[in-house]
Amino acid sequence: MKQFPPSSRVRPWCILLGLVLVYANCYWTIFQEAIWYAWPTDAVPFSTVIVLVFALVLLNFALKRISPRHSFSHSELIVIYVMLSLSSAIANWNMLAAAVPATSHAFWFVTPENEWDRLVWPYLPRWLTIWDADVLRDFYDGGSTIFTLSYMKAWAIPVLFWTLFASVLFGSMLFISVILRKPWTERERLTYPIIQMPLEMMNPQSRFFSNRLMWLGFAIPFIIVMTNSIHFFYPRAPYIPVKRRNIEYLFTQRPWNAIGNLKISFYPFVIGMGFLMPLDLAFASWFFYLFGKVQRVGISMMGLQVQSRFPYFTEQSFGAVVTLFIFYLWIERHHLKQVVSTLVSRRDIGDAEEPMRYRQSVFVFTGCFLLLLVLCQMLGMSLWLAVVYLGIIYILSVVISRVRVELGMPVHDFEGMEPRTTLPTILGTRRLGPSNLTAFALLRWAETGDYNPHPMPHQLEGFKMAERSGMNQKKLLAVMIIAIVFSSFFTFVTSLQMYYGEGATSGRIPNTMIRWYGESTYSRLQNQLLYPLDADWLATSFMGVGSLFTVFLMLMRMRFIWWPFHPLGYVLIDSWAMYNLWVPVLISSIVKWMILRHGGLKAYRQALPFFWGLILGDFVTGGTWLAIGLLFNMPVYVFYL
Repeated sequence: MKQFPPSSRVRPWCILLGLVLVYANCYWTIFQEAIWYAWPTDAVPFSTVIVLVFALVLLNFALKRISPRHSFSHSELIVIYVMLSLSSAIANWNMLAAAVPATSHAFWFVTPENEWDRLVWPYLPRWLTIWDADVLRDFYDGGSTIFTLSYMKAWAIPVLFWTLFASVLFGSMLFISVILRKPWTERERLTYPIIQMPLEMMNPQSRFFSNRLMWLGFAIPFIIVMTNSIHFFYPRAPYIPVKRRNIEYLFTQRPWNAIGNLKISFYPFVIGMGFLMPLDLAFASWFFYLFGKVQRVGISMMGLQVQSRFPYFTEQSFGAVVTLFIFYLWIERHHLKQVVSTLVSRRDIGDAEEPMRYRQSVFVFTGCFLLLLVLCQMLGMSLWLAVVYLGIIYILSVVISRVRVELGMPVHDFEGMEPRTTLPTILGTRRLGPSNLTAFALLRWAETGDYNPHPMPHQLEGFKMAERSGMNQKKLLAVMIIAIVFSSFFTFVTSLQMYYGEGATSGRIPNTMIRWYGESTYSRLQNQLLYPLDADWLATSFMGVGSLFTVFLMLMRMRFIWWPFHPLGYVLIDSWAMYNLWVPVLISSIVKWMILRHGGLKAYRQALPFFWGLILGDFVTGGTWLAIGLLFNMPVYVFYL
């Protein structure tokens, strides 16, 4: 039996503290996104999590002097970090919080013009949606509380159903992570760039806080955020422009006007994260983004019109994602064969120290998958379609996890590749039918919105952090399951608490939230039901183009060591991440290249604390301002928008 060091202990009260912080973090996250239109979950590591863990680390310094036995161990800090990261990944407006307005919107906003009572109502499960006007009046007007017997009774079934669905879905991804952990972490030795700074910050053996270069990096975003915060309250004060801004107005003549939106930004934390990314991957990410712009200009030069979708970048990316998923299955084929072999024999394949034995992981995942099929059918989805639907979700989940643990991009959206978009493109809405389309609408949140706050990468990063600290990964697995279940439930409790208190349409909460996750969902469903379409073969063919180009990139990369164009960069060719953050990644990749070229690996390691400081300073200073705004109920400067 493996012996774990004393620093790996995780006491029960630490997990209870983690759950209390999970509830607070859920409320904090939803409050920022629903009321302030700030998006702390758009980038990882999450700023709310960094602020809370940073405060715990500082508290820990005091506890070690005052009462050492009550201080946090390294593993306990990691456990709290992972719990909070999972809670932020689940409780946000691009994820589970979006299920709340979808549960009631179709009833409250029905009009003679949209005819939802005729088009949509017949396919909505009445047991899952709220129809009682008396229950919804305070939901939309505010001035009340969810903790009223009649309201809690009305919302009980939807809350419990969605909590079950979310817990099973995100929990099933946890068992995929168990299987992928060893080959990705130990055999391929992926770098996990996102967790490098938090690990150093929480490690009591490191000299993180005594490094002057780290504090120099910390000071730069501190000065920027404080200066811009003063400008926020006193507009005559100076302002340092670091947020994204569009320079499309500079390109007005044809063919350059086909370039579309082109934004530049100088976020310090993105520059810091870009420095941690592998150099070839950082290069590929911004290169392919600019390559996409070149394609648009080239199409315009040929006299063709660049339309909103053509040349179908999203479809190209989806084809690339599916191809990469198949490629990852192929390179891990020997490992997967061993995993499958454990199902028919009990021979030891060296998985005793894994978070869960592979045999058990496969069985539990299979049980979760079957339960999800039943739940999808309860929503009105056909069995065959539910299998395909969930399959696409898992494919996207694995590839987005790979983007995170190998590339380390702080923002990674796969918007437009979700099943509710790709399946109508491939099959057509006419073939899918109204019942399946309605189920897609209700499950919009389950497709993780734009995939920025996806939970699965946090699970793999948690296992990596546990390995680095020497803690018991089996305990961490149990803690993750607890965090997933409670985060799912707390998301609904805090969302309803906020809605009944503030009012969904009272003016306190921006109407954009209702439009995005209520109005847009059912308006899209209305349009699909009124105007059924056949399969879009042109768009589907570009999925094939993306697939073939990805195969070409992989073959070139395997054949030539010098080949710099990584297929993961191609996946992000038209993503929101590169659309807004390509300049900081470009800056950091140039700086990293120069340091490695002239100073070597030693100089790179010496420079790391400076870039850790850029990340920490931006998140702690900006995140602290947001926390102050929450406590005093006042608007403040949002450092990342």
